[in-house]
Amino acid sequence: MNSKSFLMTALLILCFIADASTQTKQSLSETEKIKQFGLVWGLIKYHHPQVSKGNYDWDNVFIENFSKLDNIKIQAELNQLLLDFVNSVDPGKIKVSTNLYDFFTKNYDYKWIEKYKFSPDLYSHLSNLRDNTNIKSHYITRHTFSSIPSFDNENGFDSFNYTLKSHRLLSLFSFWNVIQYYYVNKYLIDKNWLDILDEFIVKFSDCKSKFDYEKTKANLFTHLNDSHSFYYSQELSDSLMTYKPPFGVNMINDTLVISFVTKTLEEKYDLKLGDLIFEVDGKSIHANLNEKVKPFLSSSNDTYLKKWANWIIFSNKVNLELSIKRDNQILKASLNLDNLSRTNEYSALKSSTPTEKWKILKGNIGYLNLKTISNDDLKNAFKCFSSTKGIIIDLRNYPRNIYLNTLAKHLYPKKKKFIQTISPIPNRPSLAHYDKAPLKIIKNPFIAGSKNPKYYKGKVLLLVNKTTMSQAEYIGMAIQVSPNCITVGENTAGAQMNVASFILPDKSEINFTSLGAFYPDGTEAQRIGLKIDYYVKETTSNFLRDQYLLKGIELINSPH
Repeated sequence: MNSKSFLMTALLILCFIADASTQTKQSLSETEKIKQFGLVWGLIKYHHPQVSKGNYDWDNVFIENFSKLDNIKIQAELNQLLLDFVNSVDPGKIKVSTNLYDFFTKNYDYKWIEKYKFSPDLYSHLSNLRDNTNIKSHYITRHTFSSIPSFDNENGFDSFNYTLKSHRLLSLFSFWNVIQYYYVNKYLIDKNWLDILDEFIVKFSDCKSKFDYEKTKANLFTHLNDSHSFYYSQELSDSLMTYKPPFGVNMINDTLVISFVTKTLEEKYDLKLGDLIFEVDGKSIHANLNEKVKPFLSSSNDTYLKKWANWIIFSNKVNLELSIKRDNQILKASLNLDNLSRTNEYSALKSSTPTEKWKILKGNIGYLNLKTISNDDLKNAFKCFSSTKGIIIDLRNYPRNIYLNTLAKHLYPKKKKFIQTISPIPNRPSLAHYDKAPLKIIKNPFIAGSKNPKYYKGKVLLLVNKTTMSQAEYIGMAIQVSPNCITVGENTAGAQMNVASFILPDKSEINFTSLGAFYPDGTEAQRIGLKIDYYVKETTSNFLRDQYLLKGIELINSPH
């Protein structure tokens, strides 16, 4: 090595040492200390060969070690505490694999470990845990016949006390880490999952009441952007929805249409069916949706939020101020909700949507409502539909009595793949498999239909909207691959696959979509919902007519 190269190398080493010294001596905020401890605690829980066996009461370990953070002032001290924490566990047998080939890797995120590269022992331990594949099934259960993640041994923390900061933060990190390692749709979340920790450490730390705690939890869950992750505790309902006015609304664009109203309310406040509410308590409907619904309800997309439009008129205040349009007039209504009660005496809007399970519409068009139709009903319907111009399949509901294959048998000329999925891998946190069957006893649940030269050959119009969710979306994806399908409507709920349930330390339960869903061509379906060929723009001037159905009829009658 010449003198110039030697000097350059020496300078780099000195810079490295200086950088390490500066980093390890830097002072730490309370939030940063808690964040690093919670990250390491979660990594050990899901990656350690002994802890993943359930050999430790890991929730209690969090509580016991949390107070040690009080005496930590600088990064060097925290590094030593974390190293001691890792070493306090029986090391077990680490089996390292860095092979990520053929896995779904968009959720793989361990960059935070790089923070410890100036603490070689700690960095080595954390890196080995990251790459360990000798992971047991206590915290995520392997079931013989299913690839849906199950957390059977998460039963809560028996001594949980929400008034204790350490217990509230245990709830935060229990939830954050299970999502970090086993939520296959994490990569679709709007905000970076690691980045939200700073915000929520502060929020969970600052809770002053049970209501504060429940509100913070609900807000945390909304960050999953998953329509399956519904959570609304009694404390939230009692505090934010004290008064539920005896009328109901549907949301059309940015307006609420009164869809049912009690006779008492009609007489006392002159509210009428079909009235258009454009402001509640002096704020637009859109602003109310963002303030009253969005912070408390997880949703894959904004369309799904509109399903919960009634929350806008629920209130914790005794007075409700409404701005209404009726027959080109602007009216004001000030409701005192204290003495208003819901009764069975009410009027409701009548839709033009057929109420039968199936029928032949005017113009020789078949209609199927999948909500309650049975497999036998389908068989009879398709016999009668054989000479129709087309059929309209109404999936603005949740089918309960049909098998997907029964429907596909009438719509497909041969077997077809209609969906592909990703599923989590118990011993490879953050990674996922492609196309693992949710229920292994079903040979291939992602292929439907059979060879059938007598399949229905006319146009198939599929109607969907914000209420089309979960199994309905799954069935919808199968209908869409039939040869002549056209989909009409608006974005669906964007949560197609099975649900996983997780019990938090406080024994409350939160759900999330367990698998990822894609069309056969690789297009994502989670969050987005079903592909739409023709979007329906509902209008408040024509809300009594079923504009989805009318569009379906128009397209069937179209020569193209």
